[in-house]
Formats: sequence, C-alpha cells, structure tokens
Amino acid sequence: MSSNKKGGDERFLRVQKDPRFWEMPERERKIKIDKRFQSMFHDKRFTEKYTVNKRGRPINQTSTEDLKRFYNVSSSEDEDDDEEGVKSKKKKEVKEELVKVEIEVKVEKEVKVEKEVKVEKEVKESKDVKAEGPPPERGVRVIEEDELVRYTAAEKTFTVRKGLPVYLLTASICQGVEEQIPHLTAAYVHPDTFLARSLEQHAWKFDRVTGEALVVVHIGTDDVASGLSPAAIVGQMEALIDRIQHGHAEPLYVAVCSILPRLVDNQRTMGTVRDTNRRFHELCRRKKDTIHLPTGKLFLHHRQIIQNYFTGDGVHLNVEGKKVLFNYLKTFLWHFCKHS
Repeated sequence: MSSNKKGGDERFLRVQKDPRFWEMPERERKIKIDKRFQSMFHDKRFTEKYTVNKRGRPINQTSTEDLKRFYNVSSSEDEDDDEEGVKSKKKKEVKEELVKVEIEVKVEKEVKVEKEVKVEKEVKESKDVKAEGPPPERGVRVIEEDELVRYTAAEKTFTVRKGLPVYLLTASICQGVEEQIPHLTAAYVHPDTFLARSLEQHAWKFDRVTGEALVVVHIGTDDVASGLSPAAIVGQMEALIDRIQHGHAEPLYVAVCSILPRLVDNQRTMGTVRDTNRRFHELCRRKKDTIHLPTGKLFLHHRQIIQNYFTGDGVHLNVEGKKVLFNYLKTFLWHFCKHS
C-alpha cells in the first residue's frame, strides 16, 4: 500500500473515531470537496482492489467505494446554494433585527404617549381641584355666575363679586394667620383685645375701605373670661358690626366667628360660650350683609373640648389647632368669594 493511501486511511480512521461524526446525519457525514479533486474517484492511481476484508473473508471491493463513502464532490449549484443560504440567513437575521428595533421603537412611543397622557390627566385633575376648591360645609350652597358667586347659608343668600378684598379683625387667637392665608388684604391682630376696645380703637380702619369687601371678625374670648353676660357680648358685637358697615355705599359684608371653647373654661364660662354663639347666629340671621361662622364646633367632639388643639396653658391654640381654624376660614373664603 502506498504512503498516500496509508495516510488517507489513518485520516479516515480518525474521522470515524470522532463521536461527533456519527451524531451527524449520513448525508452530512461526507466531506465536501470541489471539482479539482474529483479525479480521485476514477483515477487508477487512487484505486486499490481489496480481495479480503479485515476478518479474512473474501470480498470484491476497491478503495474508490471508501472514497465515495467519506467524500462528496460539491457541484456549483451546491456552492451557490451555500452562498444563497448564507445570504438568506443574513437577510433573515437583518430582517429579524429590524423587526425587533421596530417593536422597541413602537413600545417606546407607546410608553411615551402613556406618560404624556398621564401627565396631562394629572395636570387637568389638579386644575379641576384648584378650580372647584374644597367642598362646602353642610347646609351651604354655592352657585357661580360669571364674575359673581351666590352663597347660601342659614336661609340667607349673598351675591358677591369673585375675589373681593378680605380683611380680618381678631385677637391673639389668630396670631400667624398671614402665613396660612397669605392673600388677605389686611389682618388686624390685636392680642388681649375686647369688643368694646375694638369698637373704639380699631373699627375706624374700615372707613378707608372703598367698594365691596368682606370683614371677618374673630373676637370675644376675652369678653367671656372677663365675666360679661351673653347679652352684653352680643350687644357689643352688634355695635361693632354697625360701626364697620357705617357709611359704605357698597356692601361691606361681615362674617362673625363663634367664640372658641377653651380648656380653662369652667361650667359657667362654658355656658356663656354656648349661649353667646347661639345669639351670634340669631344676630347674623336678622342683620343685613352679615353671616355667622360656627368655628366653635371645630374644637368639640361629643360636646367635649379636643385637648390636642391647645397649648399647655389651655388658653391658646397650638400649631394643630391653628391649622384647623385657618383651613376652615380658607374653605369659607373660597366658597364665599373664590378667595384663594
């Protein structure tokens, strides 16, 4: 046997011993060679005749059959098919990549649109909340008509201009109100003041008010502590209202706040507070352009004073108590005249 044949057989054996070779389909086990080497299938130099097999049995076989078993001549069509297969595979991969990119772009657009819609919805909802404001308290009806507001409470209807000036006349109970209700036209805070003192010393300030306006009065706690009777307190409040509204051609509305109960109140002063607030309500019902604000109920729970709203001395409101009071006033101002 020639050395070329021997080397070829060794290569055949190595290929056969590789387990990967037998895992392949029979058609794919053959090694493809191009036409330059096709002569080995019919050239006698590559042909050797076998008379016996490896077991000594007689056979009639040549090495050409072994060559055909392990080698296959690739035609030009096969090569073209291979090239086309590679090209089609690349095209398929490119197409799949393009589809993937298109899907990602589409998803990004959808996410972007969803975010924009969500933002627009949140902005719209925030605008709607701002436009509507907090809900009015029970028994109050509010109707907007162009630049006017119809506010109905306690069987009285007020038709007022939106955004009219708002003034506050109060004792130390509303200290710091300017920070919580910043758009007040003016806040006159006078600690330890009485109704009589406010009538003499502070009411004149409203003589300078021109046009339609609203004055919120929150005074009377010190009058109760001084021992005045409910009738006397209500009489002085009526005198203060008349003085504030005197001489104004256009309506000068007055909102009278209830006297707040305090932790230091005894049975007598608590009775005075309840009776006075009841009389305030009746006073405001019969007086023109006057409304009563029942702020005292904010600090009671089942007729018991809420201790968490007061400082340790039991007289002054703490931060939480002032927040409750000021939020009530802001809600009233919003519905009464759209004051923000």
